[in-house]
Amino acid sequence: MIDLNEIEILQVAVAHEERARTFYDRLAARHAGDPAGDLFGFLAGEEEGHIRKLSARYGVPRFEAGWEEKYIPYLIDLEKLAWEEGVEAEAASGVEAVRKGLQIARKAESHAIDFYHRAAGVVEDKNTSGLLAELEGEEKIHLAKIEGYLKEL
Repeated sequence: MIDLNEIEILQVAVAHEERARTFYDRLAARHAGDPAGDLFGFLAGEEEGHIRKLSARYGVPRFEAGWEEKYIPYLIDLEKLAWEEGVEAEAASGVEAVRKGLQIARKAESHAIDFYHRAAGVVEDKNTSGLLAELEGEEKIHLAKIEGYLKEL
């Protein structure tokens, strides 16, 4: 159960998308010139688009650090996952680093799909519900791209 109102749901969504964008930007730079870098760059751009869509709804600001404390239960900590997987410590390199980065991306996209699905069932406004369903669908496309790339490794 999501114990948030509509504005708070949008704020959590913006915070999640911002975290994902930052993570994907960093991996895109790390794997520049490689097809994996292109995929991470694509994902970062998609998350930026999601931020714009979410921010436009009710004028929700892009991000406020104070939100995180209240909304931590609804967010996935990509930095912690990266540290645990050794991605940020550069314990992995080459194909293994790409694989670990994609596995974290898969977790992030799966988390977003679940959140958007549950949130769409909570909000009463049809436009907001539609936006959340649209974002859920886009996250499913991202997940499919990630899964496809992982199969090719």
